[in-house]
Amino acid sequence: MVDTTTGWAEGYVGSGEELHILRTADGGMTWRDVSPLQPDPRGYKAFFLDAQLAWAWDSEAGFMWRTKDGGQSWSDIGDSTWPDTIWFNDSQHGWKANGEPYGMSFPGYDFHSFATTQDGGQTWEEKTLPPGGGFPFLAFPDERTAWLVRASYRAAMPGWADLGVPIRVRMTFDGGSTWQSRRLPLPAGTYTFNDRYEDIDMGSYLGGVGNCGFISPVYSSTAIWKLVLTCEEGSWMYTSANQGRTWIISPLPRAGEALRLEFISPTIGWLLQRDRGDSSQSRLYLTTNGGQSWNLVKRTGWMNAWLEFVDEDTGWAVACAEWHCYQYDAVRALVKTTDGGRSWQLIEPQLAP
Repeated sequence: MVDTTTGWAEGYVGSGEELHILRTADGGMTWRDVSPLQPDPRGYKAFFLDAQLAWAWDSEAGFMWRTKDGGQSWSDIGDSTWPDTIWFNDSQHGWKANGEPYGMSFPGYDFHSFATTQDGGQTWEEKTLPPGGGFPFLAFPDERTAWLVRASYRAAMPGWADLGVPIRVRMTFDGGSTWQSRRLPLPAGTYTFNDRYEDIDMGSYLGGVGNCGFISPVYSSTAIWKLVLTCEEGSWMYTSANQGRTWIISPLPRAGEALRLEFISPTIGWLLQRDRGDSSQSRLYLTTNGGQSWNLVKRTGWMNAWLEFVDEDTGWAVACAEWHCYQYDAVRALVKTTDGGRSWQLIEPQLAP
């Protein structure tokens, strides 16, 4: 959502399994299919910059388009080269990362290319690949600055540690030409241990908290960076005010696994956590001091949700009754709040002709 009325979505239309590009001008009540026209659509992905400007691509066919008028018309801007991540800071400057996951017992991720554009995506200049290994959690605060956490894992087993350490933050301040690296500090109460199996060194892992994961950077300006480390036995929010040189680690409520974190400013944010006592429910918290403290605002019947707030009062959620909202057959609902998350109203969206 761009404001209280205008927003975009990737969604399914009818019984088809291809993602379409949708746009609303009435707060989510009705949506128009504004997907680019092509003879054999295979499903779109998109990046939405504001109410008028967006990019879409067909990751199978390799085509990419741009609209400057809210999806009324699209211009072909060439081969997208199978992007994994695209981000634009303004109408001209953007980033593109290509890669793929691999492995089973020790899953990983390889970057194949990392590029920037200065002409709205018509041409791309290849840059130095981010160093290191592991799954990337990326942020692009401005056209010169990018940062990512790279996390290495082994196959998850409940109660076992699966997050490799040390965890490193990679950052560039010259548009991807060079990269710096810093070690991410570990939360208090955790420890590092070296695992061995039949005299084979299996590497070092984060102990004392079970399986872990990251929630991608949840707020990223040039000045303030935030992300979340969430584990079976605890979750923490990391905040840096000096571009990753030092971090403040704030424990999140211990109600359960952190699912989503949404900040609209450095101080105001919402946290959705799975209920530790009942995994079919979740809890919604609000902070007004940057995460130093959290207030419970709602116990929900959701197992998971995507959150999107545009101000302190108005927000939407795509809530679902399963852990994995992205599954095609997941039961989902679009809901809206006008009181900061304390109450939610069901929206039954209609497709406009």
